[in-house]
Amino acid sequence: MPSATMTRGDQVVFERLDVAEVLGIWRHARGRIVSIHDQGGRPRTVDVKFEGHEILRRYLPDLFRRVQ
Repeated sequence: MPSATMTRGDQVVFERLDVAEVLGIWRHARGRIVSIHDQGGRPRTVDVKFEGHEILRRYLPDLFRRVQ
């Protein structure tokens, strides 16, 4: 599961390119994980910052792929 390997500061790209297009973010743009939120047993959510865009708040980590 991608969310288990993501930590604050990791660089990510969209795994779900359709979401990138809807948000108006270039599909291969790299963002950074700025916060990880525990959800009390539910799937975690992450905040991601892409240059030139507002912080994406509380998105499911599965929408992103960590850049090695």
